[in-house]
Amino acid sequence: MRRVGPFMIAVVVLAACVAVVYGVVGRRPTVTQPIAFNHTVHVGEASLACVDCHADAGTRRDAGLPKKQVCLDCHDPDSEAGKHPQKDKLFSFAKGDGEIPWIRVAVTRPDVFFSHRRHVAAAKIDCLGCHIGQPRLAAPPSTVRLVMPMTACIECHKRNAVSTDCLVCHR
Repeated sequence: MRRVGPFMIAVVVLAACVAVVYGVVGRRPTVTQPIAFNHTVHVGEASLACVDCHADAGTRRDAGLPKKQVCLDCHDPDSEAGKHPQKDKLFSFAKGDGEIPWIRVAVTRPDVFFSHRRHVAAAKIDCLGCHIGQPRLAAPPSTVRLVMPMTACIECHKRNAVSTDCLVCHR
């Protein structure tokens, strides 16, 4: 019988953990956001660009989650308080020292390197090229999920004559 090396054991354990956490096996973790942010209102009706709220998308690896001041630049507690429960939650966070405790739901696999800056700023890819249904979401997603299947990434890389070498993204 062949001996199984420590490397193979580590690979199997990592694959099992990834499968459980990212929903390949079992249930994906469910989350409740602190504010039921409505993309339909903000992106669709108010015509905000993704980077208006996710300001780090053009400059950092992660797009970032909106800071409370970004919300308060448009929403005024003095004139809007008491008119909508979700805005009242925002105004409660505004009174505190901390940021809104958003829970990240769009994730990439742990073995994948993905840079928003590289895709948004350098390659000039529109956010909705990957986050297709986002403007139609009247409430935040309730489950943690992988943003894109690898096949979509590979198709995009081929279409744009970008390397499909595994080591470009998998590190």
